[in-house]
Amino acid sequence: MPVKNILVADDDHQIRDLLTEVIEKEGYKVFLASNGKEAVEIAKNNPLDLAILDVKMPNMDGIDALKQIKKIDKNIEVIVITGHGDIEDLRDVIVEEGVFDYLLKPFDLKDINHGINRALKKRELNLEENFASADLKYRIHEMENDFKQQTVQLRESQLKYKNIIEDSVDMVIILQDEKIKFINPKVMELTGYTNDELLGSEFIVLIHPDDCTTVTDNYKKWLRKDIEAPRIYTFRVLRKNGETLWVESSSVWTKWEGAAATLNIVRDISERKQAVEELRIMEAAIASAINGFAFFDLKGSLIKVNDSFLKLWGYGNNNEILGKPAIAFMQEESKVAELFKALREDGGWIGEMTGIKKNSSLFDAQVSASMVKDVNGNPVCMMASFIDITERKKLVEGMMRSDKLSSLGQLSAGLAHELKNPLAVISSCAQFCMDNMVLDLPLDENLHVIFRNSNRASKLINDLLAFAKPSFLEWKEVDVNKVITNMLSMARLEATPYHIDFKLNFKKRLPKIIGDEEKLGQVFLNLIMNAIQAVSRKGTVILQTNFLARANQIEVNIIDDGPGIPDDYRKSIFDPFFTTKDAGTGLGLSICHSIIEQHKGSIIADNAEGLGARITVRLPVMQDE
Repeated sequence: MPVKNILVADDDHQIRDLLTEVIEKEGYKVFLASNGKEAVEIAKNNPLDLAILDVKMPNMDGIDALKQIKKIDKNIEVIVITGHGDIEDLRDVIVEEGVFDYLLKPFDLKDINHGINRALKKRELNLEENFASADLKYRIHEMENDFKQQTVQLRESQLKYKNIIEDSVDMVIILQDEKIKFINPKVMELTGYTNDELLGSEFIVLIHPDDCTTVTDNYKKWLRKDIEAPRIYTFRVLRKNGETLWVESSSVWTKWEGAAATLNIVRDISERKQAVEELRIMEAAIASAINGFAFFDLKGSLIKVNDSFLKLWGYGNNNEILGKPAIAFMQEESKVAELFKALREDGGWIGEMTGIKKNSSLFDAQVSASMVKDVNGNPVCMMASFIDITERKKLVEGMMRSDKLSSLGQLSAGLAHELKNPLAVISSCAQFCMDNMVLDLPLDENLHVIFRNSNRASKLINDLLAFAKPSFLEWKEVDVNKVITNMLSMARLEATPYHIDFKLNFKKRLPKIIGDEEKLGQVFLNLIMNAIQAVSRKGTVILQTNFLARANQIEVNIIDDGPGIPDDYRKSIFDPFFTTKDAGTGLGLSICHSIIEQHKGSIIADNAEGLGARITVRLPVMQDE
């Protein structure tokens, strides 16, 4: 049998040398060419059975050389080799130009031998076909077309998986007998090693020394098919330059050169590991922070809090509060709405709020809130930190009040000593003259003026003393609705000259509170009288009571339809000596504020929408012992 002649055309001398060694080992004769032109010249001058052509070559590429060779002898079989994966062009070549097969670089030597042997057999079949019957020729053509289609499908599949592996963002490593048999480009990119440096070496060269034992044990368990072998595990890879990568690895069984091997997908998780560590540190910092931290979903419900938040609000564990709306923990619904609106529109909010503890007591909180967003800028949740500033505010207010009280106390003591006795004499003398002397009208009127004003001055001194040194309270159960009703009866007598329409809206079965009934009556009478005076000669005064179950407080609102309270006055309205009345002392609301404060309640002045001033008094139903 004559020796088969095979042409090898490739511009890479290493590929030519490799194929020459494989072909000559099978006993075939080899012709070599480094470009397409040389290959065509060899085909013209030598009888060839098979041509192995690289697609990309200088002077003339493999496809043009293929066409020229087929013109010389259409029965020469051709195998195309390529490392570029231009599958669409090669599909047309296989179908139209009669290419027997194509192989993808890098190729397995077994695939080369198998392809050469099949091509030569096809060559023999083609030669025999010239002498075959018409029926046999038809059957051969059918088989040939089917073979071409199967070849295309096979090579497309190989190309698909080759591209997946080469373009993979993960490292792909094939291990056999603890040695590295294959790596994809990502391995070289991430480790800094070359292909030649790693192939054939033990995989342990890539493992951080501190993780070698664990990784080796897991690999051996996998080889033994131990059910305890983890499918996915993390460890550190040591790069060529000494740097460390955290990776996550998973393995599956495969075949390499006919023997069992493991295909290992290794993912770089260094950034994820760093992010997790940063998150862990952040969570630890939040968990141990003195400030109360809370996270809300985009609907405003609690999803996570730290221990300081629980302590601040007086709860024992997360289960008591998670899932509840933010308003459940704050007194002012409008402030909560303002906060969430600012977060959605501006991304942040800083201000003060009044918190409601589990036991219904109130505290002042400094709040700093922000919208938490993902990497794409989309809102994920809302975060807020809370600092209890109740004591701080009390301290500041106390210092300011102490300064005022100190000056007021000194003034009151001096006035009591210097003025009370002279005023008593003036008042007594005026009264004696009016009762025992027959006086002309002008003199009698003047004595009455002296008497009234001396009594007014005496009352002012008593008010000063009462404000500077509040008396002790007599604690007992108090029906607030009843107290207000009684005070309203007294106020009606004073309101006789006015045309006042009183509207009552009392909460039925209003819980009783513990307080000083006389002092509270003094407060409500003062507030009702202020409302009467605010509406002038004709108007409406509304008296409301309600029970705030969530805060465990009763609320009293006294509303008039007068001109309201100017914004500039609101902060000073409860200060001593602040008054807008010509004959006022400026102590009435100050004394009211002091009494309500003694009852651990609150008194707020603002304006009611569509009406005038509104004074809101809130008192706790139960007092702490």
